[in-house]
Amino acid sequence: MNNPHPLTTGLTPEPAGLPIKGSDASPWKTIKVLIADDHAMVRGAFVRLIDSESDLQVVAEAHDGVSTLQQLAANPCDVLLLDLNMPEPSGSQLITLIREKCPKQPILVVSMHNTPRIVRTALDAGANGYITKDSEPHILLKALRLVAGGGRFVEPNLMEAMLFAPAPRASLTPRESEILQRLAAGQSNSVIARELYISEKTVSSHKANLMAKLEIDNFLELLNYAKDNGLTLKA
Repeated sequence: MNNPHPLTTGLTPEPAGLPIKGSDASPWKTIKVLIADDHAMVRGAFVRLIDSESDLQVVAEAHDGVSTLQQLAANPCDVLLLDLNMPEPSGSQLITLIREKCPKQPILVVSMHNTPRIVRTALDAGANGYITKDSEPHILLKALRLVAGGGRFVEPNLMEAMLFAPAPRASLTPRESEILQRLAAGQSNSVIARELYISEKTVSSHKANLMAKLEIDNFLELLNYAKDNGLTLKA
């Protein structure tokens, strides 16, 4: 029998919350959470965990980038719990869009990815916190409360990984990113050349330049780089 996923198990409620300044009714307010994840079972697990806490409440759910933006407009929340890998827009692009529309919206990323580059990209785009989906439940609850209260939170092991990660590699041009996306999607040099109206020799040159610029020794590592950095073609 499989062990339950860490984030689907229950916890003893922690006495916490956000103070309401100037409130005569109660010294605490409920923290409203919007969950954005494209997997219904994952959303359900988060709902059960979050709603088991007396000071936390899920007010809405979203399954892709478009519905996330719609729900943010219709259901204001104290913190957005955001998965990076959803139907477009997603990832850092979605975070940037949210920042443009809701500059002060607290965003906590919860993702399967623990690569320092991806964590840094999400934070640079405007996320206030980042944890992984294999985090312990108390880490998620702590992060939600901190981010909702205006703080920042990065899972300790992710912070350590970022601190000791190699120096960032060179940035790619739009054309290089496009070539890499197509290579990662399994397209051959001839297909890429035909669709982009360039020669196969030019595609090969781009591939060689990519590997040199990124200091990558083999094609498999190049594909892994594309995956780690979300360089995939839109469906």
